[in-house]
Amino acid sequence: MIFVRITCRTLTAVKPSFLAIGFLAACSSSAPPPDCPGKNADCRASCAYGAGDLATLTLGDFTRVGKRIPIDHIVLVMQENRTFDHYFSSLTVPGQTLDGAAPDATNPDPIDLGGTISRFHQTEYCFDNPAESWNQIHREINGGKLDGFTTENALDDPTGDPTGRRAMGYYDESDLPYYYALARAFAISDRHFSSAQANTWTNRSFYMAGTAFGITSNVMPPQMAELGFTPPNLFTRLNDAKVTWNFYVDDFATLAILGDTWAQNISHVQPFNQFFEDAAAGQLASVTFVEGSDMKGGLSPDEDPPADLQVGQAMVAKVIAATASAPTWPSTALFLSYDEPGGLYDHVPPPSACVPDDYAPQLAPGDVQAAYDQYGLRVPLIVVSPYAKRGYVSHNVTDHTSLLRFIEARFDLPALTHRDANAVPPFDMFDFDHPDPTMPALPPATIDESRRAVCAAR
Repeated sequence: MIFVRITCRTLTAVKPSFLAIGFLAACSSSAPPPDCPGKNADCRASCAYGAGDLATLTLGDFTRVGKRIPIDHIVLVMQENRTFDHYFSSLTVPGQTLDGAAPDATNPDPIDLGGTISRFHQTEYCFDNPAESWNQIHREINGGKLDGFTTENALDDPTGDPTGRRAMGYYDESDLPYYYALARAFAISDRHFSSAQANTWTNRSFYMAGTAFGITSNVMPPQMAELGFTPPNLFTRLNDAKVTWNFYVDDFATLAILGDTWAQNISHVQPFNQFFEDAAAGQLASVTFVEGSDMKGGLSPDEDPPADLQVGQAMVAKVIAATASAPTWPSTALFLSYDEPGGLYDHVPPPSACVPDDYAPQLAPGDVQAAYDQYGLRVPLIVVSPYAKRGYVSHNVTDHTSLLRFIEARFDLPALTHRDANAVPPFDMFDFDHPDPTMPALPPATIDESRRAVCAAR
């Protein structure tokens, strides 16, 4: 009889059909990877950690893992399709530096060859959806030159926006008073990146599973019927560890991207308004996802263009108010983030990233040929918690899998892929020794009804 020893670190080199679900869920390592110098930061930098590795191994240079993180309730609110520069390039935080694009940063004018189009203060609260596919985002970033936004958006909407100018628009505090006050009151990052240079489902797959399973567009990733087993994800890990979780949605749950997991855990999917009842009753699960609708056109509260940004800001304000007034608030951390750039300009070139696993992007011959080895553009990330540093701007590089790693670190869950295994949670945005449970006064997230009426017609 021949025995084959499969270890955590060899999982990504083995055909998925040969893997047992139970083995992968239980897999963990206690020794440093043999191919790195041994220091945690060096190992992470060389992407040496892999599936199954626990935070006690990969984050040994941090003092807080497991129950030493005084957070028992994690609330995740992910909105849609805005870059950091699009929303927060005008933000100032007293005593902090923040890397926002210059107001006069430019992109080429695709009509007036040799001319340029400058960034501008966007006065419309809803505009045509920008160019956001795998090919378009890669061409917008253009190897870090960041000069393809106007051209790609002109091609995507040659009639209504023949110059692609909408990609260069930005908002300021006059448009987003609640968000700006929230960012100053708690902690915001100016180095949080989307996980891939692609659109929503690819990035949300990273957010929930640490990988995109080869998808590059809004299509279902491989599931049990194709692979012979259900690939592990955050929710299978939570179930294995008996950690409670719920997914509150207005209509379509993006959990359905993970088809088998969604089908097998439908009892965890709750109506959006149930969140407010559960929060008030002190019955929030250990891990809570809250999602607004993407199916109401210009009035969709998820902020996906052409959605009215006021509606999304108001929804988020309501969720945060409910979270902060809940009995569970003293042990809660809420992460407000955005899934992908949505074809909008940002001035910071994405850095390299760990390839998550052996699921390479499935690309046609005419597609931009690339791997999952770079982050996408910057997107906003705000931490709201009694333990969040007040008035703090983080400059540490993170992505969606850093939020995964935060959950894994708190609840002792094994890493899903090389990406989350080597990710650093946004620990620097917290002060775990000096909580402040008071909720600062924030301006109301009001809605201009005349602007809302314009967006409602979209």
